[in-house]
Formats: sequence, structure tokens, C-alpha cells
Amino acid sequence: MGVECYSTPINHEGGEELGIKRLLSLIDTSSEWVGKVACFMVVIIMVSMTIEVVSRYGFNQPTVWVWDVSEQLGAAFYMLGGAYVLLHHGHVRVDVLYTRFPLKVKAITDLVTSILFFFFCIVLIWKGGELAWGSTMIREVENSLLAPPLYPLRWLFVIASLLLLLQGGAKFIRDLGIVITGKEIAR
Repeated sequence: MGVECYSTPINHEGGEELGIKRLLSLIDTSSEWVGKVACFMVVIIMVSMTIEVVSRYGFNQPTVWVWDVSEQLGAAFYMLGGAYVLLHHGHVRVDVLYTRFPLKVKAITDLVTSILFFFFCIVLIWKGGELAWGSTMIREVENSLLAPPLYPLRWLFVIASLLLLLQGGAKFIRDLGIVITGKEIAR
């Protein structure tokens, strides 16, 4: 017998596990989607840099906007890619011993090192939020001829750090599941 809650049936036998799987799936899907959208920023950067090279060297008419746009898109790409890379296990790690560990030992190692990860993410969100707030209050702009606003990029940094924290939380839950049950939580 299920209980109706927010129009989602919850089965008390394994209902918590289903809820956790849904939460993890939502976090993974968000990281995947944001990462794929961020990849298109590289295409925009390449096209704008090509326009700059042709304009500058072909017509002796350099642009005012390409450097600033490319710099901000590159920063956004870098920041938004963090959760995507974590989802796909692409961050740098010392694999000399790690790859030889059994699944459970890998999970324990990841759980122990996650303390530093969470501290790092919280500091990024906290200090990034302070910086973004201050930047918004003064309507900070880039020190260039185009002078694009910097505060949206600073808020994007906070959002990207939050996404990274959420993806790290999903990894933590999966690693905890491995330590407790000896099995991976399916994606």
C-alpha cells in the first residue's frame, strides 16, 4: 500500500531508496545538461576568435568585443564544467594505487577525501557569494573598452560551485551505499 505525497506515490518498502535514486538522478541529469550546454560555449569562442582574426588581419579592423566575450565564455565554460567532469569521473586523482583497490576500499577512500571536497565547495560558495554580492552592489564591469558587467559571471561562479557541491553530494551518497551494501547504486 502506497501513500500519496506531492502526487508521487511512496511505497514504504524501499520507498526511501527510490527517493534517493530519484534525487541522484535529478542531480546527475542537471550536471549532464549543464555540462553539455557549456560545451557549446567553446564553439561560440572559436567562431568569435575566427571573426577576430579575419577582421584584424584580413581587413585591418580589429573588434572591440571578441576578447571580452571569449574571456567571459571561457570562464563560464570552465566553471560550469566542474559538476559534469565530476559526474564522469574526469577530475585528476592519483591512480597509482587507487585503480588496484577493491570497490569498497575505493568508496571508503572517496568518503574520507570528500571532507576536503565539501570544505572546498562551501568556501567557494561562501566567498564567491560575498564577491558576487559586492560586485552586484557596485555594478562591477570589466576594465576594457567594451566594459561588460562582471557580476553575472561572479554569480555564475556561485551557481557552478553549488552544482559541484550537489554532484559531490551525489557521489558521497553512492560511495556510502557501496560501503554499507557492497553494491553500487544504479544510475
